[in-house]
Amino acid sequence: MNFKAKSLLLNSILIAVTTSLLTTILHEGAHYLTALFLGVPAELHHNYVSTPDTTPAQTATIISASGPLFSLIFGILSLIISVKTVRISLFKLFLLWLGMQGILTFFGYLLIAPIAAEGDTGKVFDYLGFPVYLSVGIAVASFIFINKVFSGCARYFTYYKAAEFTDKNEDCRQLLIYPIFCSIIFVTLLNLPVVIWVSLLPTIFMPMTYFAAMGAYKGLKITYPQVIIDRISIPLLILTIFCIAVFRYLV
Repeated sequence: MNFKAKSLLLNSILIAVTTSLLTTILHEGAHYLTALFLGVPAELHHNYVSTPDTTPAQTATIISASGPLFSLIFGILSLIISVKTVRISLFKLFLLWLGMQGILTFFGYLLIAPIAAEGDTGKVFDYLGFPVYLSVGIAVASFIFINKVFSGCARYFTYYKAAEFTDKNEDCRQLLIYPIFCSIIFVTLLNLPVVIWVSLLPTIFMPMTYFAAMGAYKGLKITYPQVIIDRISIPLLILTIFCIAVFRYLV
């Protein structure tokens, strides 16, 4: 493999995997800290937080809601910082993925709520007494919204190029297509074992929403110079290893 020509791909895979793991760790951390704040004994794991079965329903609902809400706020802030303040760099691309991942985590849970009562939003909807048709309506609206948001984010991927003479199709493969599939496979494997099957739904299906950004990317015209990514980021590699180690330690 010509690592210089594939540096954009390798960095993008590291970013996709790391932002997914980091978002999950922070998401579960929000559940855990909320539980402790409310005086509920809890155990933090890699993809869930366990609390006693005797936890009052209202308290359990607040704990369930805290993860998605934190992910949404964190995602919006990361996306704003990426778009508004950071110069074009791998760090900007990292924050872009991190912001999208946080937003996706919130709306992704809304998407799976009708079929995953054990999930965060499923528990909240059940406590609030939402009928099935309302959950389905929210899921449909979330799907439309997240596709619109991610399509709008596509232009921020056009700042990057794999090499001087690569075309947009190759850049798209390295920026989005391969990283999306790699993150689905690798992060799913890292999530094993799971206590309940619903834990795998976000990992497997949520990243597919990134294809909205890919589709919009293909339709964009690039009329300005792009930054060529021709080396592997060592700090990013270290961060990836660290996130994997923490994630697996929490199993």
